[in-house]
Amino acid sequence: MVYRLIAKDTIEEKVMALKAKKAKLFASVMDDGNMFGTGLDADDIRELFS
Repeated sequence: MVYRLIAKDTIEEKVMALKAKKAKLFASVMDDGNMFGTGLDADDIRELFS
């Protein structure tokens, strides 16, 4: 088991939040099977690659 301790209001906290958001977006695209659904816009796609 691995535990990550992230200090509040740090760059690492922002990186972990972005990582979680990207993972959620990717999972919703892959699981739903509807890549062009109403929940996905151009900004979401850009965030996957940023």
